[in-house]
Amino acid sequence: MTWWQAALWGLAGGGAASVFSLSAAVVSAGYTWPWRNEGEMGPRLFVVAAGLVLGALVATAAHSQISGPWPAFIFGIGAPSTIRGLLSGVQVEPRRRRPQAAARPLPRVSGEGEELREDAL
Repeated sequence: MTWWQAALWGLAGGGAASVFSLSAAVVSAGYTWPWRNEGEMGPRLFVVAAGLVLGALVATAAHSQISGPWPAFIFGIGAPSTIRGLLSGVQVEPRRRRPQAAARPLPRVSGEGEELREDAL
């Protein structure tokens, strides 16, 4: 299978996963469109496009190991879910600022006829 054939089958698989996801969103919204306002459709289209691209990329990357269209299609279907599963364990938090440690004064060491040394510990 050539890389572009695998990419097209992966694209189809990513599209199938996106259509399934959209149908689940329609059912959970009470059989209406899941977006309420006109501006809410853009992010959903981005997610659909990302699933298409991801499915095509994964199938293209594995094209030399794929024996036919069915495995490439399955790669495309599974890619968005696999990435979503991997990222579900990632927790993003705002960076905490570490309190600055109070500067310790260096001990002073003095001897006969010596001046104070600042590098002594």
